[in-house]
Amino acid sequence: MQAILDDGESRSIFMFLLLNLSYMVVQVVYGYITNSLGLISDAIHMLFDCMALAIGLVAAVMSKWPPDDSFTFGYGRIETLSGFANGVFLMLISVSIFFEAIERLVYPPEMNTHRLLLVSFGGLVVNLFGMFAFNGHHHHHHHHHHGSGGCGHSHHDHSHDHSHDHSHGHHRSQNMQGVFLHVMADTLGSVGVIVSTLLIQRFGWTGFDPLASIAIAGLIFASVVPLVRDSTHMLLLRLPDRSQEEVRAAVAQITEQTSGMCRPVKAQFWPVTETQIVGVVRVHVDPLRAGGKDEAAQYPAAVREQITRAVSSTVRARVSGLQDVFVHVDIEGEDAAK
Repeated sequence: MQAILDDGESRSIFMFLLLNLSYMVVQVVYGYITNSLGLISDAIHMLFDCMALAIGLVAAVMSKWPPDDSFTFGYGRIETLSGFANGVFLMLISVSIFFEAIERLVYPPEMNTHRLLLVSFGGLVVNLFGMFAFNGHHHHHHHHHHGSGGCGHSHHDHSHDHSHDHSHGHHRSQNMQGVFLHVMADTLGSVGVIVSTLLIQRFGWTGFDPLASIAIAGLIFASVVPLVRDSTHMLLLRLPDRSQEEVRAAVAQITEQTSGMCRPVKAQFWPVTETQIVGVVRVHVDPLRAGGKDEAAQYPAAVREQITRAVSSTVRARVSGLQDVFVHVDIEGEDAAK
């Protein structure tokens, strides 16, 4: 519980979850007393919202856990998984609303507009509170800066460099974005019901309700597509377009700066979290360009160390959000020289 209250994101989700649960209990009790199926149905809908909030809360807490033997990169990706799950859930809800609205257009039901106004207004107040509470969190900042020089470990046939660079930047938490979109969807739903109810009372045509539902379903679906797309890319380890360009520029710069001495044969980078990237760069070195075949064979560790530091420095300078980079240096023909 203390971990929830100490963090701003998890605290906001927890408080809104309690508010949602309280309003849901009020709806169930009032619906049972008044024998209102509509109120009980709306309470069931709020139960699903509470489940989405609970998923977001668990993800917000787990993402702060430190790395361990099982999850050596930490638990930051759980936020992406939560955002993806809530995004897909919202897509399914919007599709369900769309088909239900079509059915209500064809077969208009009887509606108690006075009760609808009361319930929708109460839900709107609750969701507006959530909108304001989460608006400052689904666009939040991470400020980290930690750097260390490359340290090379020489081996018989290759060298490694493991460097850290935690840069600071601005990003949107996909977990909080998913929670925010859930609240926004409920807010749109409440506004749609209020507007359609007033139109029904004014003109007497119940078709305003399904038409409003179709419009809201479309807005929800369209707003969720970017979240599902981005979280899918993250789960599939796809680099953002900007990072891809930075990696290509770094590889080109390595070849250019060493006048062809280093030939990158592998450059693999993948996102660990929304703000952190890990990469592996493997380069082949031409011994003749590295100072002569005999010299490279006599001082392989010094050659590797120099190249390793140069490559890691270039990659760290070019690729933003880089958490770790592993550099492997292979000197061609070294075994034969020995």
